[in-house]
Amino acid sequence: MTSFAHARLPRLLVALVLLLVSAWAAAQGGPPLVTDDPGTPGDGKWEINLASLGGKASHGWDIDALDADINYGVGDHIQLKLDVPWTYAHEDGGPWNSGLGSVNVGVKWRFVDRDENSEGGFAVSTYPQFLSAWSESSKRKGIATANKQFYLPIEFATAAGGFEFAGEAGRNFVQNEDDEWEAGVVASHECGSEKLDCLVEVHQTWVPHNSQTLLNFGIHYKISDSLIFLAAAGREFGNKTDDQQKFIYYAGFQLLR
Repeated sequence: MTSFAHARLPRLLVALVLLLVSAWAAAQGGPPLVTDDPGTPGDGKWEINLASLGGKASHGWDIDALDADINYGVGDHIQLKLDVPWTYAHEDGGPWNSGLGSVNVGVKWRFVDRDENSEGGFAVSTYPQFLSAWSESSKRKGIATANKQFYLPIEFATAAGGFEFAGEAGRNFVQNEDDEWEAGVVASHECGSEKLDCLVEVHQTWVPHNSQTLLNFGIHYKISDSLIFLAAAGREFGNKTDDQQKFIYYAGFQLLR
């Protein structure tokens, strides 16, 4: 693919999603997608996502066989997060390695809350998150990140013209490496049943001399008021690199308590 085509592809994908957003009824960020939204569990409530997720790049697979994403609401506008994965990594031609993956802790604060589900309303939050390795063995095996990361984003949600949308943009500060800029847009739509929502996401990451755009599709299926099935699959488009994700997936359950 030519460099001109690479430059145009992210803009075309973003334009596609904005068109979809204008036609669809609702938007939801967070699992099973990458882009988050300003939503929080509520005071004293839990949101626990138990899933398997991972990706295939040209050099091999990285899979979180079991990822426990645990969230707790403090008041109506604050969310505490702890995300702990058990990770498997496989380089082509080599063995599978496994161990405790990179652990993510964070705090979401929704500082603007003006009924984003109503016409003209909107919500805005920030969601600082710190990613690091808790296991030296996992760092040596390449299962957990060798460099600490601090992600500082802004999330938003609003309603206009009879539809809703959500998005996120932020900077990921990476120790000993180039920092990353990220931005994403999410749209969702009820798919023939009140229990099933179909999701679409465009999420772009920029680092010097490299830009990747993730196109991701997923579902929320409401089994009960306290149990939701989550799934998504997608791939990245952009500069051809060893780390470009040719396939990513997410499959799991969300427990609400």
